[in-house]
Amino acid sequence: MSNTPFSPADMARRKKRSLVMALILAVLVVLFFATTIVRIGSNFAAMAGG
Repeated sequence: MSNTPFSPADMARRKKRSLVMALILAVLVVLFFATTIVRIGSNFAAMAGG
């Protein structure tokens, strides 16, 4: 019996899932940032009378 609780296949699957979750999180951060920039830009345009 091995001392490691997870097999190499389990660890590879876990690493892949972690990378996918990190990518999804990064996409959401960029989406929220872009939405915020667009909303702030539209507010400045409205204040400037544009």
